[in-house]
Amino acid sequence: MKTKNQSNDRNAHTFLSKVMMVFFILIITSIQGFAQTLSLQQCIDTALVYNRNIKLAQQDGLIAEEKNREAKSALLPKIAGFADYRYYTDLPYQIMPQSAFGGPPDTYKEIQFGVPHNLSTNLQIAMPLFNPSVLSAIKSTRIANELSGIMEKKTDEDVVLEVSNAYYNAQILLNQLAFMDSNITNIDKLVQTTTLLNQQQLAKGTDVDRLKLQQEQLKTQRSTVFSQHQQVLNALKFLMGKPISDSIRVLLNESPVIEVVLQDKITTDLLLIEKKMELSLSELSGLKNSRLPSLNAYGIYGSNGFGTTGTNSFFNFHPIGYVGAQLTIPLFNGMITRHKIDGKKKEVNKTIIQKEIVSEKAALDKVNAEMQFNIANANIANVKIQIELAKKIYDNTVLQNEQGLANVTDLLLADNSLREAQQNYIVAMVNLRKAELEYKRVTGNLIAIKN
Repeated sequence: MKTKNQSNDRNAHTFLSKVMMVFFILIITSIQGFAQTLSLQQCIDTALVYNRNIKLAQQDGLIAEEKNREAKSALLPKIAGFADYRYYTDLPYQIMPQSAFGGPPDTYKEIQFGVPHNLSTNLQIAMPLFNPSVLSAIKSTRIANELSGIMEKKTDEDVVLEVSNAYYNAQILLNQLAFMDSNITNIDKLVQTTTLLNQQQLAKGTDVDRLKLQQEQLKTQRSTVFSQHQQVLNALKFLMGKPISDSIRVLLNESPVIEVVLQDKITTDLLLIEKKMELSLSELSGLKNSRLPSLNAYGIYGSNGFGTTGTNSFFNFHPIGYVGAQLTIPLFNGMITRHKIDGKKKEVNKTIIQKEIVSEKAALDKVNAEMQFNIANANIANVKIQIELAKKIYDNTVLQNEQGLANVTDLLLADNSLREAQQNYIVAMVNLRKAELEYKRVTGNLIAIKN
């Protein structure tokens, strides 16, 4: 038999616990009052602007554009200036026939020509007239630039997928918190009612302890889920490119059943593999074109200065200028080009096989994703009905307990059944969100979320 003081201590402890719970809720509510409630669309739009992976992909695109401009610049004229100064400590020798100076034929004499000081300053202009390697490089860099654009779209889709997953996870945990708050409210009422019955010797003390144990377990689970919810929100803020110190909230999902009408579009995976094949074929064509001759025109204008030192020192400049054309014909480079061509052909064959794999997998993924989405959509409606039935059973069991027709064991069984139905609902919602995102991904509609 419990004493009156023990009963008063327990009531005081219960009252203090409720006060602390209310205080905690008020703090959380006040903090969340300053938090910005964002829709999924708002989160995606923000991420597409500030996400760092997207910024990196954009930089890659800018780099690809510059490489294409660099390749095109190879067709422009090139202008260079040259200056060359030489001081001959020993003047070069030339062999002159002696017959030129009245000597016997077929005899030669070494003669030194020139002056010690030589200075030449020239301006050279070179203009490519035909260079197949440069033309091939321009085409390849253009395709690489287009490939970079597809990679940017792929990065956008990856970010949309990550943000959507994080947002849905936050929504699911928010639903779970709502369930837990409802369950805690229910268990609090049961503890209060059973405590009063125990004081009137109409219920056992163990019944009160069992309910209090359930109560503490629920509170502990709620704290864990609340912490997980905050972690998911932090991950969402990171994906959006927002400071972790910002406060945001997600919308509570009230209508889990989804109606999605999608149009079949070519996926970025197929676009990527097709563009990679186009790039490989362009590079193969460039290797073959490197065997062709190239023609360049050039011109030089400048002056040469000659001088000497000593008693009769002088330094005189004389103009020089000429134009010309240079034809370069590759003849043999040790079979290097041939081996490069053979290697590139094998790379093209490999890309063809990869394209077949991607195409077949895309068709398979589409069928499976559509089936999984339909199943998940049907399951969420069924589980919703199960929750309503479990709630009805719980309410009836509580009523029967108040009338003395059900004991605490029946209450705990009904409570466990309700929580199991709620957990099944959470699992079904997770499966539905995953199926929805996968279905949009394999049909090429994932990026359409931002439209």
